[in-house]
Amino acid sequence: MDSNEIIGLIAAFLAALAFGSYGVPMKGEAATRVNVDPLVFQTYKASVVLLTSSLLIVVNNLMANFESTENKDPSVKTFNPWSIYDFTPWAFVSASMWVPGGTAGVYAIRRAGLAISVGLWSCVIVILSFVWGVLVFHEKQRSGVRGAMKALAVLCSGLCGIAYFSSFEAESKNERQQWDKVTKHAEKENIEVRESTPLMELADAEKENSMSLDFETYPHCGVPPHSHQTVHIDPPAFLCPDGKPKKHTIHIPEYNIGICMAVLNGVSDRDDHMGNKGSTNIIVALSKGYNTLPSFHLREMWRSGLLSGLLYSVGNLMGIVSIQRLGNFMGYSLNQSSIIVSGLWGIFYYKEISGVLHMLGFLLSACVVFVGILLLSREHVV
Repeated sequence: MDSNEIIGLIAAFLAALAFGSYGVPMKGEAATRVNVDPLVFQTYKASVVLLTSSLLIVVNNLMANFESTENKDPSVKTFNPWSIYDFTPWAFVSASMWVPGGTAGVYAIRRAGLAISVGLWSCVIVILSFVWGVLVFHEKQRSGVRGAMKALAVLCSGLCGIAYFSSFEAESKNERQQWDKVTKHAEKENIEVRESTPLMELADAEKENSMSLDFETYPHCGVPPHSHQTVHIDPPAFLCPDGKPKKHTIHIPEYNIGICMAVLNGVSDRDDHMGNKGSTNIIVALSKGYNTLPSFHLREMWRSGLLSGLLYSVGNLMGIVSIQRLGNFMGYSLNQSSIIVSGLWGIFYYKEISGVLHMLGFLLSACVVFVGILLLSREHVV
């Protein structure tokens, strides 16, 4: 084993460790205590990634300049200087997908759990990458379609196992004893009780904060009951009477929709002639809208956001090094072992899965997914 392979294996190990751990702060004590908004946490992570990437560009250019002055053979280069001409507009397309995807990832970890979330999106990434390579870029497979389908079958079977075993949520004995006491007391007092989950709590909260308004009950409507549209709106807090945002479900007749569109057209046409008054109104509206944005909780969240962003940046850097040293097959495949790391975090740190058999089943399913990724990577022909 030469030095390139040793460096590649170390880089792959660090990449898997970082990629499997950067989601841990998203479900940490600080994020849970302030109930951080997923978009806010994604902003922290993206800011740190931007900062570390900029620093890496500066370091790379300094090393390239030093190498060009010290190296006598100009044909041998380890570092290539980066300039603005190397920038591609495709970066904006990538970022427009990465930011919503990262935000959804934060929400998934906080609601569904770290183990199942990372395991699920790792499989989806691999499958979509394979589909893009075959259908769009017309990449060839070593064993043809049949070999690729076998690898996908192994991958999907492991994914089903991850979803199945992660559905058994951990529950302490004290919590179960308390629940049994509550149900026994409720039976004596003839009180209806039910267990709750985070998704059920969200649904109940939406029902409590919802308000239905049917414009057909208003006088002079003159529209048959069936010719109406249902509109769901989420107005900002400053537009609500009590200052609290509520979801409004409005049943509007189609005739009234047409009237509203006509009024909106007139208002927009009128705004063209409002001059400074219109600009002032826009500034006021923007300032009120800014006040309704979720809090960044800077004092509580800067450590968690910084740690998550640094781990993600380390994973990216080490992943690139491992692929360069080991090749796409070994390097990329070993990076995906992060699903095992995240599974260990979810099982032993956050206690997301209960029962020894369920834990072993989850880890075995994660290993099956890893084998499927290895088989699918092996099908790639350079």
